[in-house]
Amino acid sequence: MELIEKNIYDRVKDYYRGERISNALLFMIGGGGLTWTFLLYLWRQGQLSTGIFYSAMPLCLFFIITGFYRFYRSFKRYQHSQDSISGYTFLVDEELPHLESRQERFLQKRKVNSIGLFIGFVLISLSILGSWNHIILGTSISLTIFSSLLLVFDLFGQFRTVELIHHLSKLTK
Repeated sequence: MELIEKNIYDRVKDYYRGERISNALLFMIGGGGLTWTFLLYLWRQGQLSTGIFYSAMPLCLFFIITGFYRFYRSFKRYQHSQDSISGYTFLVDEELPHLESRQERFLQKRKVNSIGLFIGFVLISLSILGSWNHIILGTSISLTIFSSLLLVFDLFGQFRTVELIHHLSKLTK
């Protein structure tokens, strides 16, 4: 069986398909998290559910806004890359530098996400050991969950970005 090599436009198409899928998931997780924590808050109305809801609300809104914006942006960037006249120029002059700066930002994001995950775990442990207020425990749980989700999404995004940079770099040689 002969293996068919993908051209750069197929690779760009795959990249943006992955971007749309991950950002749609980010949007849905944000919406689902907001709905679930709000319903839990209404049902229980305790300190733990209050802590979870109030700390999850800005994080869920962040997921919803960034997921929607990046989903929408991926269509525009994909259309520019597929243009028969200016697509190649867009890929080399705009998309490649954009992706290279994005790759650098992934390292910074990973540090922030890791710090959030660490702080969340420490606060959960201290809350349980010290019998602290359940609002702090709920906030710690939200911080841990959302930091870990962002870390996973960023790792997959970084993998896709590095792969496309590799293939776009071949165009400039």
